Amino acid sequence: MIGKQIKGRGFRGLLDYLQSSQESRLIGGNMSGRNALELSREFKVSRQLNPEVERAVYHVSLSAAKSDNLDDYQWCEIADKYMERMGFDCNQFTIFRHANTDDDHIHIVASRIRLDTGKVVHDSWDYIRSEKILRELEKEYELVQVAGSRDKLARTPTTGQVRRIKREQSEYERGERENPPHRTIKQRLQELIDRATADQPTMPQFIERLQQHGVEVRHGLTRNGKSKGISYAIDGQHFSGTHLGAAYTFPGLQKHKSVDYQPQRDDALILQLLANPVKQIQSHQQLLSNNHTNADNNKEEQIQFERTQTVAPILASLLKSVDSNRFEGNQHTAYWDENQLVLMRNSDNKQLMRASYNSQKSHWEPVERSQMTTEEVQHFQQLIPKIQSRLDSLQQDKQRSLKNRSRGLSR
Repeated sequence: MIGKQIKGRGFRGLLDYLQSSQESRLIGGNMSGRNALELSREFKVSRQLNPEVERAVYHVSLSAAKSDNLDDYQWCEIADKYMERMGFDCNQFTIFRHANTDDDHIHIVASRIRLDTGKVVHDSWDYIRSEKILRELEKEYELVQVAGSRDKLARTPTTGQVRRIKREQSEYERGERENPPHRTIKQRLQELIDRATADQPTMPQFIERLQQHGVEVRHGLTRNGKSKGISYAIDGQHFSGTHLGAAYTFPGLQKHKSVDYQPQRDDALILQLLANPVKQIQSHQQLLSNNHTNADNNKEEQIQFERTQTVAPILASLLKSVDSNRFEGNQHTAYWDENQLVLMRNSDNKQLMRASYNSQKSHWEPVERSQMTTEEVQHFQQLIPKIQSRLDSLQQDKQRSLKNRSRGLSR
């Protein structure tokens, strides 16, 4: 199944549209109203519990594959379970079934305001949670399995690469191999790009960050100034953006990873970076050297410096995705202290990182020595897909809002 979520302001217009669509039927929900007018009046009950909420409407459409055959009862069961697992266990909602397209699908209209507390349903990571729930429901009802958005944007290793990893893993477990199997170069390159784009950099900043980690970037322009694509090389192996996945192409970096590209501002600097990448890498290495004042701690200082550069953009992006200057998780707390980004460990209230962004050099620098472990860095790296999905949803909401404003002005 494919699920699409929209948060809106008005119930009546949406309900009128769903009811008037060809071959539309009201098949379920937990409300007594039987038409758009009755339902919109009924939704006022929850809206009055919290009048300050502007976007009280939650609209989700669920589409089944063409080979899936579901009756009204099964659709209602799926909708009920979906809403409950998404946190709408005490909210008004109604279900319309449409047969006006090739794909069988339903529309669920719900109030985001809970009837028991009057509070808005928590929507953190709602797109990630939705995909997880849909994968669970597909298995429960033996429906066609759909690849998640993350899977579609990043291409998986080849069959040969998977076999090699499995073979090396077996050799390691039998004691025939000293070290565990490494990630493929392709996977390592994808992760480097994910980290370099975590805080929505400009295109020159993105390219420079990859160069600082030993990645060669190639990007060409046509005579008309349009992009001819982007490719990458690391450890002697070359990959086109398309080969890595849709999110790693030149337009994909802008659409899916929110890399900011403005031709008039960026093209000259990009050409300069591509013409002299070695200088950028040497500059980075010199910067590391200048920060290592204690010879005995030189290696640890370099490790912590690199860990700061890895974790800081992830945390900055996390705070942006939740639209707050502070985020408290189960294990860590991140917050802005003026222009400095701080990471604390909750168990002992220990400061693990305090960093600031150097805009001239396009990277993060520790203000005080960082104290992060490898496991903590890996913990934050695992958050990248969730953060990116959250940022994608915010960008989609922004684009829809702009479209709605444009339509309003054109009327």
